[in-house]
Amino acid sequence: MNDPLAPLLAGTFVIVCGLLVKRFPMLISGYNTLPKEKRKNVDIDGLSSFMRRHLVIIGGLLILFTTILELTGQQEAFSIILAVYLPVYVIWMVVRAQRYDHNK
Repeated sequence: MNDPLAPLLAGTFVIVCGLLVKRFPMLISGYNTLPKEKRKNVDIDGLSSFMRRHLVIIGGLLILFTTILELTGQQEAFSIILAVYLPVYVIWMVVRAQRYDHNK
């Protein structure tokens, strides 16, 4: 990681998306494509709060990891952390978000 600006901007973008998802739940992928009948069975307040919370956490951790690794001179570790942490966290989010879908 030569330039820490890109991960810092990405983290900020993810945080902003997280904040917007609560106000505009149609930004949630999958929810916006559901038929109206199925949308009625989704706890959108709970799901949008869940998405907001975890998108802010992901963005904050991106910023935190970038800052810590930049200050300690271990920028090479960023790609490893990103390749392991982000997919695991996102998969966990997708699985946990299913509890707000009552269409089963």
